[in-house]
Amino acid sequence: MDKLKLAELGERLKAGGAKMGRIVSGKVKEMKEILQTPTPESTMVDEATLETLEEPNWGMNLRICTMINSEEFSGSEIVRAIKKKLSGKSVVSQRLSLDLLEDCTLNCEKVASEVASEKVLEEMVRLIDDPQTDNGNRVRATQLIRAWGESEDLAYLPVFRQTYMSLKERGTPPSVQEGNSLPVQYAVESFGQQPLSPPDRYPLPDSGLHDADGSAFPFNYQSLPGEEKKEFLVITRNSVELLSTILNSETEPKPLKEDLTLSMLERCKESQPVIKGIIERTTDDEGMLFEALYLHDELERIISKYEELECSEKSEERQQLENSDSTKQEEESEFARKPGETLPPKFDTELERLEDANGGGKQPDNFNGVSSSSQLGSPKETKIVDSQQGGVPGSSI
Repeated sequence: MDKLKLAELGERLKAGGAKMGRIVSGKVKEMKEILQTPTPESTMVDEATLETLEEPNWGMNLRICTMINSEEFSGSEIVRAIKKKLSGKSVVSQRLSLDLLEDCTLNCEKVASEVASEKVLEEMVRLIDDPQTDNGNRVRATQLIRAWGESEDLAYLPVFRQTYMSLKERGTPPSVQEGNSLPVQYAVESFGQQPLSPPDRYPLPDSGLHDADGSAFPFNYQSLPGEEKKEFLVITRNSVELLSTILNSETEPKPLKEDLTLSMLERCKESQPVIKGIIERTTDDEGMLFEALYLHDELERIISKYEELECSEKSEERQQLENSDSTKQEEESEFARKPGETLPPKFDTELERLEDANGGGKQPDNFNGVSSSSQLGSPKETKIVDSQQGGVPGSSI
């Protein structure tokens, strides 16, 4: 009995310690977020999701979209700031954050992949499952996940479809089913300072990391503290998984030149030197070192696979082009032979006509003259012979 009691007590202490560890970790994370220097993106998101706002500030929202499209803002930083707002306790900020997230996803080409890689969908699912969540916010989050999951234009991001199907399979809460209408969509032209084309579909996302020198990264990852290095490793792992899902899909031909594929490939390539730097500088954290080594190998593997598929695709295109050229040459040769087949009859006909024209006035006359002379010569000769024959008898008489 004493051993059983001790075992139960040990289990309780273990569970309590794990719970306390999670609480402390959460509090430390909150304190770090509070003490972290705000970025221009997070400041703008704070202004767009103020608790004092009674309704969304559409002008602010769409100005943010315009700045993301012009690369003045980092899409990943905007998404991180929105995710932070969703995890908060303010009902108003959560609602306004969902509105801003929807606007950015609809109007920007650099947000959907960030939503997937930053695990914003997981935060939205937690918001839906939280019994203390406002019903209106729960409905709105569910509607967004449903719209993304049913969108064919986001089919290259399986996480949207998987999250939607997961919610659908386990059953939607009754409070969510009451919301029947989808949220109203807004176009950028109504509010943005720079006119943009209204989105008629969900855009294929882009990573927004286009600078060759890596200046588009929101941080200098070589000088990041341990916690933010771990965050970067998580983002890199998500990028590798997304690119791997795309390349291993059954779709033929592979979407190698799609914006999403290229953006994930670019992110993986830009992550390589950062991961290498983390490996070289990590000496006191075996877990981080092993994770970085694993990601280093995975990055090389997935990039090599992309290059192999690209090489194979180019080879097939070259073969198709050669076949097309060969077919074209055969058609041209056949076309060139056909006139040669029809010319001899025409040429012969023309030749016969010319021969008839040249020979019609002479050859027939000569031929007829010969015939007539020969025919006339017979009676003349006959007369001469007859006269000669007649004269001989007359003379003899």
